[in-house]
Amino acid sequence: MDIGTQVTFVLEGQTYTGTITKSYTNSYLIAFTSPDPAIVDKYHNKVIISQKKVQLVK
Repeated sequence: MDIGTQVTFVLEGQTYTGTITKSYTNSYLIAFTSPDPAIVDKYHNKVIISQKKVQLVK
């Protein structure tokens, strides 16, 4: 997948949609938004997710 691609992933039991901002060997840095202030405080709207756990938004 390329930078700028919309993807879905599961974080702490909830499904989120985000955009790939950087690609690593086996994972992606994904920018996302959450209505939960605890998630925003913990992750600051960015998270690294394994490529195996990311699905392309259709």
